[in-house]
Amino acid sequence: MAETVQYYLEQMVPELEDLERKEIFTKEEIKSIVKKRTNFEYALKRRPAQIIDFLKYIEYEMNLDLLKKKRKNRLGIKGRVTISDYSIKRRIYHIFDRAIIKFAGDVKLWVQYIEYAKNEGDHKMLSKIFGSVLQLHPTNPMFWIMASKYEYEINTNIMSARVFLQRGLRLNHDSHQLWHQYFKLELIYVEKIKARRKILGISNKDDESNDESNDESNVERKDSQNFIEITADDDFLKTKKLELKGLDNLPNLDDDNLLLRGELAKVVYSNAIKAIPNDLSFRKEFIDVCQELSDTNTIQEEIYESILKDFENNPEALSYVAERHVANISDVQSVEFVHAIKNSIDEFQKCIETLPNDEMWYLFSKFLLKYSRMVSEPNLIAFLNKKLLKTYKTASESNLASSQMYLDWINWILEKEESNSNDTIKMKGLLTKATDTWPNSSKLWEKRINITISLNDNEGENDSIDELYKLALKLNPTSLILWDSYISWIFKKFKNGDLKDFELEKLLLNSLSKISSLSRNNRRNDDDDQPNEVKDQIITSYLRWAVEKGGLDNARKVYKSLFNKTLPTLKFYKDCIEIEQEYLEKESISTISDSKSHLIWLYEQACGFKETPSDLWLDFIQFYLNNKEITEASNIYWKAMKNIKDPESFEAKYRQMMYQYNNQKK
Repeated sequence: MAETVQYYLEQMVPELEDLERKEIFTKEEIKSIVKKRTNFEYALKRRPAQIIDFLKYIEYEMNLDLLKKKRKNRLGIKGRVTISDYSIKRRIYHIFDRAIIKFAGDVKLWVQYIEYAKNEGDHKMLSKIFGSVLQLHPTNPMFWIMASKYEYEINTNIMSARVFLQRGLRLNHDSHQLWHQYFKLELIYVEKIKARRKILGISNKDDESNDESNDESNVERKDSQNFIEITADDDFLKTKKLELKGLDNLPNLDDDNLLLRGELAKVVYSNAIKAIPNDLSFRKEFIDVCQELSDTNTIQEEIYESILKDFENNPEALSYVAERHVANISDVQSVEFVHAIKNSIDEFQKCIETLPNDEMWYLFSKFLLKYSRMVSEPNLIAFLNKKLLKTYKTASESNLASSQMYLDWINWILEKEESNSNDTIKMKGLLTKATDTWPNSSKLWEKRINITISLNDNEGENDSIDELYKLALKLNPTSLILWDSYISWIFKKFKNGDLKDFELEKLLLNSLSKISSLSRNNRRNDDDDQPNEVKDQIITSYLRWAVEKGGLDNARKVYKSLFNKTLPTLKFYKDCIEIEQEYLEKESISTISDSKSHLIWLYEQACGFKETPSDLWLDFIQFYLNNKEITEASNIYWKAMKNIKDPESFEAKYRQMMYQYNNQKK
């Protein structure tokens, strides 16, 4: 190892002598450079090798090179190129090469290597790097795209750019990124040709005898012919050979020819949807690419048509196509927008006739609701609101209104400023129908209950708040939303004096008993099905109420009782620990030992779970350190190291904790 380090150091001698001769660095600075490089070289040789050592070395050399350039400019040093002018850059490349040998799979390292070569403008080195990285990472689309962009944007070589993307697609024919980049490349190239022709003043109808026009036409024709040759050699893309027929026999290349109409981009899109046929989001991104560039309306229409053809039974696709009329209009107050939104509405209505399901109705109502909130012209607002109300009613009468559609409908009614008794009656009927249609929608039940409370509607037993909660929780027994609302409701009643202590405690215990006894058959597969979270919520509320009512002693009585009645969760123990910690600082010396014993027991129980987070273990250790019980803290540390999932991260936090603790002792 020492011999290798010595060899690398000896290679630096001519460079350092040159720097000293030019007086860019002093003798002391050169000694410091040698010392730094020696330390870095030894760091690179340690086992196992660490990538951070290579990166620190590279960063140091980059900063050194920057300093050298600044001093050289300040001193006005000019003349012939000597070894010190390029040695640091050569060393950085060498360090990168050594790092790549050991960490060839590190994508970030390759990206840094490429970016450095780009910043230095070293085209030969970039070609070498791209050749290596594409051999080692042929299935990473990012590198194919970087190579293609480099060829087109820096080398202005459209053919090489195409070759890189086509080769990438052979190996990654299902890569969204590569297909979109290839499509974008062809559109950008056409846009560039059109801009160049405009600058040169070449009219679409100019005589082809013009030498300059003929030269450019030959270049464009050559591009289209080469595209065919490369595509024809590609096994995957051979299927498009017929569609390219005629591109190599173009008589003229004016704005009416296939190349300038974006025919190559259309071929790329056609191949792309054959490779990835049933992905709507994939096709949407082609539209996004088109919208970034000018004069792509024809291509966009063809993409929309392909979506309609291939996704005729997909409501999302039909909605996306119907919205295209207004998608690119930023001024919603313009006359153009009025015509566009009417076209979209007409198309939506045709889609509903073709595919009359609840999702299609919902997407239509969502579209109307969105733009009714955006516009400010009164007549247009009235028109959209009328359409929206009719849509809601028709969908509801046809039993095709989704739960989310009912929620939007209710919120839309609540947003309206004017309200009267008729609106209130209609709202009640709508809420009832919504929950009858979707009895398992906890959000609809919550909305119905909250609105009923706000309207102070307690007429009749069936419409009482308690009865509504009872019915809602019977239909949705594990809904966190409804249980959270119910707990808030009973505590509100308690604070208003409608419930006594024993009545509230009875309701909490009954709630806990119900949620604890739920079997798997009662479970639903949705985001609001969270029985464990519901249980924790009830227990937390119960404990906090017990503390407020009777202090720490009452809280201990409650949590010990719950420990025997229900299966405790990690959250249960954490809540108990939090309560004990709050009172520990307030207690007298005589009762501190009792609190400590309770806390130790709670921490031990909490740390018995497999999913116990590292922070809780650290809190347990900190508890012992605060009480100057170092041995016990050390025992907990070793126990945690055996049970925790990420021991390295835990140990780093533990070391930091011990460092702070030792500093406090000093």
